[in-house]
Amino acid sequence: MLNGLGLGELFAILAAIVWAVSTLLYKGFSHHLSPMQLNISKGLLASTLMLGVILLTQDSALPTQLTSWLWLICGGIIGIAVGDSAYFAALRNIGPARTLVIESLAPALVGVFNIVLLNHYLSTFAWIGIILTTLGVMIAIKPSKTLPPVDRKHYRNGVLCALIAAICQALGMVMSKGALNHEQMSSLWAALIRLAAGTITVALIVAVFKSTDFKQAITLKDIKGKHWFFAAVFLGTFLGLWLQLGAVKYTDPAIAQTIFATAPLLVMTIGLIKREPVTSKMLGGGFLALVGVGLLLAN
Repeated sequence: MLNGLGLGELFAILAAIVWAVSTLLYKGFSHHLSPMQLNISKGLLASTLMLGVILLTQDSALPTQLTSWLWLICGGIIGIAVGDSAYFAALRNIGPARTLVIESLAPALVGVFNIVLLNHYLSTFAWIGIILTTLGVMIAIKPSKTLPPVDRKHYRNGVLCALIAAICQALGMVMSKGALNHEQMSSLWAALIRLAAGTITVALIVAVFKSTDFKQAITLKDIKGKHWFFAAVFLGTFLGLWLQLGAVKYTDPAIAQTIFATAPLLVMTIGLIKREPVTSKMLGGGFLALVGVGLLLAN
């Protein structure tokens, strides 16, 4: 413990912060790269950074058992290759507001998969914290104005993709915990294996079906502001995923995922600092979410 705050919870808070900042940076590249191209580019760069740190620090605490590798590889394919792609598809079909509301289900789903896959149960107190935080985030990110209409086909596809993204994100998180429970390993090795598995899966699909897209994802040709893209990868993928696995290693994945889910609130906080308009729903939802996180930390 660190001044009463668990190491896992501290890592989760830091991960939410770096993801909030990287979200604002990644936003500028969503119109220049497809979701799968973005997945490949950030995965390749972040994997290289992770491998470099492992070599520099001579980190030899890699998993040695096949079961641990399978947990991490499956978690990477489900959480990153399928989950991230479904998330980006949902954004394109129904927009960020509707997508984020559905994504808020992820913490509760982690709690359920925790029971099913790892036979681990949370206390009633922790579940109350998860519910309060989830409700708070949903209230805060719910748009105050009427959203633009979406035709039935795009709406159905978007909602389905957002649900798939939330389920895959939750499954990937619990599978990572399964590997970390199985044997001792560094969170950096776990993050690298998980990221590499997801990135290689997406890269193979794109290389086979859209070779020109694959080349652009590798070279980042005609992409302006590459230094901001590198900053987003460093913060959101390299540090973010490393911190995420560190959080999952030292605390319950449902608690970690609940804290991660507050990242949109941090984006709103950054907007408040930039003097962007803030509604009473944002403030009320943010306060409710903070109460929920407080209960989790107290628990």
